[in-house]
Amino acid sequence: MEGLLNWLDHGGGAGDPLWHFPAEGMDRRLSELRTRSVAMAAGLAARGIRPGDRVVTLLDTGSAAICLLLALWQLQAVPVPLRPWSGTALGSADSTDQAGSFLRFLQEVTRRSDARLVVTDRPAAVPQLEPLLTTVAALEAPLERLPVTVGDGNGGGDGSADGLALIQFSSGSTGQPKGVMVTHAMVMAQLRQLADNYAGAGRDRPPRSIASWLPFYHDMGLFIGILLPLFTGADAMVAPPAWYMRNPARWFAAMAARGSDLNFSTSSVLAATLRGVRRLHGRGCDLSALILYIAAEKISPAVLDEAAAVLTPLGMPSSQLRAGYGMAEYALGCTHTHDPGLRRLRVRIAPGGRVLADDDGESVELVSVGRPNDACDLVVRDEVGRPLGEMMLGEITVAGPCLTPGYWRDDAMTQRVLGRGWMRSGDLGFLQGGELFFVARKDEMLVVGGRNVIPADVELEVESLPFVGPGRAVLFAADEPGGTRQVLLVEGNAASPLPVVSGRLTAIRRCILDGFGFVPTDIAVVPKGTIEKTSSGKKRTAVIRRRWQAGAIPLLV
Repeated sequence: MEGLLNWLDHGGGAGDPLWHFPAEGMDRRLSELRTRSVAMAAGLAARGIRPGDRVVTLLDTGSAAICLLLALWQLQAVPVPLRPWSGTALGSADSTDQAGSFLRFLQEVTRRSDARLVVTDRPAAVPQLEPLLTTVAALEAPLERLPVTVGDGNGGGDGSADGLALIQFSSGSTGQPKGVMVTHAMVMAQLRQLADNYAGAGRDRPPRSIASWLPFYHDMGLFIGILLPLFTGADAMVAPPAWYMRNPARWFAAMAARGSDLNFSTSSVLAATLRGVRRLHGRGCDLSALILYIAAEKISPAVLDEAAAVLTPLGMPSSQLRAGYGMAEYALGCTHTHDPGLRRLRVRIAPGGRVLADDDGESVELVSVGRPNDACDLVVRDEVGRPLGEMMLGEITVAGPCLTPGYWRDDAMTQRVLGRGWMRSGDLGFLQGGELFFVARKDEMLVVGGRNVIPADVELEVESLPFVGPGRAVLFAADEPGGTRQVLLVEGNAASPLPVVSGRLTAIRRCILDGFGFVPTDIAVVPKGTIEKTSSGKKRTAVIRRRWQAGAIPLLV
C-alpha cells in the first residue's frame, strides 16, 4: 500500500482541482500547490531534514500549511502539527496563565518528538524555541542548490505504508501531551472509508466540492480540509477558524456560491454561529447540494432543531445532516450516519448500566452518531473487557485498519490503552439498533444520590438560558477533604449588577433542579475565557478542574 503522494503521482485523484483560500484572497490549482511544495522541500532539505525527521508545524489553516505538509512527505519526514499561538509573545510580561500552559506544552512536545525544526509564521511569538525556528518565507527563499533526493511520499524513513505519516500530539481535555502515531496505511484506509461513506449515503459518487474551516492541526481539519480533497480530486475551499467565526453567514454564502457538497462542523460551533446565518434567508442562497456532518463532540438535540430551522429555508433539508464518532487514534472516523437524518432517543441510565427508553422527567435525549464504519470493529464493553449487548452502558472500544500502532515513545500508555488488541476510548456509550449513542467521557460522569448525571447534558441545559450562551458553562466533580462536590462554572460579565447576577444564579439552580433533580454543590460565576477548549471545541474539563482545585480561577461571584 502506498502513501497519498505516491498514490496521486501514479494516477490517483482526478484532473487539476481548484483550491479556494478566501482568507488569503486567492485561488490555486493543485498543480500550483504541488510546485510550491517542491520549493519548500528544497528549503527543508537544505536545512538538513532527512527521512524520519520530525518537524513541528505552527501554522493556521491555509495554503502554506498544505504545501508544507506535502513538502515534508516528499522528503519522507514526519510532520508534528500543533496549534499556533495567536496572542502576545509567550513568556512576555503580558502573558496569561493559559499562555504559560501553552508554552510548557509546546516545549514538552518539541522535546519529546525530538524535533529537528519548528516552522511558524510568527517566530517572535515563540522565541523560546530558537535555534529550531524557521518560517515558510525562509523555506521558500531561492537556494543555490536543490535537495539531493526527494522521497516517495511514504514518510517514516523506510518508504513503507507502515511508516509514519505524522504524529498527532494533543493535550485534549487532560492537558497531558500524547503523541498518536498515524501511519500512511492508516491515512489511506481512512480516506477510502470517508469516500465510501459519502458515496454510500445516497450520492453514489465522491464529493466534488469540499469546504472546511477546521484547523489543520486537528485530525478532522487535516482529513476533511486537506487529505480528502486530494484523495477524491474534489475542488476545495479552506479558511482558518477565525475567518469563519467572524462572519458565519459569509462562509455559508461562499459554500452556496461554490456548490459545496461536504462540510464538517461541531455541535458547539453551530450553536454559537447558526443565528448569524439566518440573515441569508430570502437572499437566494442555495445549499441544496450540501451534506453537513456534525462530529468531534456530543451533539445537542437543540442544535439539530436550530440547524433545521436555519438551513431548511436555504435548501438544505434536515435529512442532509449527518453525524460521526471518532478519535485521532483511529485516524479520524469510526462511525457514520448511513440513512438520511439523525435518530434521537430519550433514555434513562439505570443502576448497573442498563439503558431504559424512557420519557419521564429524569430522561435525557441523545443523538445517534451512526453505525460503525466497514472494517471498524466497534464493541461496547464492561469494566473487565467483556462485550455488552444493546442498551447497556459501557466503554466504547475499537479495532481495525485505521487503528494507531501506539503513542510516540510512551510504551506505558500504549500498553494501557491498546494492549489488548483494541483501543479503550475512555468514552461511555451504548448500541441500539446497530447505531452508537455517545453518552459521556468515562472520567467525567457524575454520581449524585446514586444516580448517573451526564455533565454535558446539564451544561447544554444551562447554556440554553439566554444570559449564558453556548460553551459558557462547565460541570465537574471536585474531590475535597470533606467529600466530592459538584462544581458548576458559568462565564459572566464583570459589569453585571449584583442583583442581576443573583437572579440569574437562582434561575440556573431552578433550571438544573427541574431538569435533573439536583443542584450542584457550588455554582460560581467566572470571567469570560475561563472555560478553555481544545482545537476541536471540546471543553478542557480536566484542566479546568485542576485550576479550580489549585485556586487559580478568579471568581466574579
